[in-house]
Amino acid sequence: MKQIKKVAIAQAIAMLLVLVLPVLGALVRPVYADNFAQAYLRADRMKASTATSVLVVFTPVATGTEAKVKVTFAAGYTVGATPTGNVSNLPSGVTAVPGTLTYAGSGQVVTISGVTDLTPGTSYGVNIATGITNTTAGEYENTITTTTSGDVTIDSSNVAVRIISDDQIVLLATVPPTFNFVLSGNTDAFTTDLASGSIVSTTGKTVTLTTNADKGWIAWVKSANAALSSATTGESITTTGTVNAAPSTLSAGTNGYVLDTNLTTDHGTGTGTVTIDAEYNGTDTSSGGTLSTSFQPIASANGTTAGDVITLIERAAITTVLGAADDYTDTLTVVGAGNF
Repeated sequence: MKQIKKVAIAQAIAMLLVLVLPVLGALVRPVYADNFAQAYLRADRMKASTATSVLVVFTPVATGTEAKVKVTFAAGYTVGATPTGNVSNLPSGVTAVPGTLTYAGSGQVVTISGVTDLTPGTSYGVNIATGITNTTAGEYENTITTTTSGDVTIDSSNVAVRIISDDQIVLLATVPPTFNFVLSGNTDAFTTDLASGSIVSTTGKTVTLTTNADKGWIAWVKSANAALSSATTGESITTTGTVNAAPSTLSAGTNGYVLDTNLTTDHGTGTGTVTIDAEYNGTDTSSGGTLSTSFQPIASANGTTAGDVITLIERAAITTVLGAADDYTDTLTVVGAGNF
């Protein structure tokens, strides 16, 4: 009889445990935090073993009074003890984490304190600006967590991140050198017949220069004869003066022949400034530079241009006894180069 009672009591206890234990389990079961509605970590550098800032973005789900945001980095990352942060330059649609934020590192965790209560459903962001150095290449799992002031977890999500051997693309581009040199014509006549009582100039021909040479351009001139010579008379109007970095002045009634170089356009597009060579920089309608049978610089610029223009004007004077002929001539060779 006693044995039957013991069995009955044991069965009753077992039945009671079956009924009570699930209830007790429900009462003592821990409350697990929710995952964020969305969460990601964007490193400004994904290159292995490279210091990086990290953008932390998350959208809370659970209702709680947040006071901290914690980011736990995988083993291998270097986390400084005194990281810095900010809420600047966040992506569109992301709200700055509110509060007076402070940043501290311990082990693999960066703790952002001073956070004020967050609104579920709002996307928040904060930057860990310094204090993080990437680990070696591979995939890693980091964790974003919000907690109360007592470090009770409110929301938490694990996020996968990737570290790669190099995260940059070096672009290579070539800008080919360019140089254009255009004469406005290949013949230039004096505006009137030469006469002993005057100094006569030609109409003038322009040279237009375009180049992307960063050191600019140079133009030179060479005279075939250094004189206006006539095959008919065998006489010449020789060039005046010497090449000495200063223009020469013609005198009416005296044979003479010079070249004047004028600046017509110093183009505003480009980095260069045009300079007329002192020898050929005539100061009036009676002056110009001495012609030479070897190339002499007449103008230059010190940078790029979309179209500098110089004008070449020849001037001449004669005596009263110079032989009459209509074939007094000279040939000027005008060349240029980009200075790359």
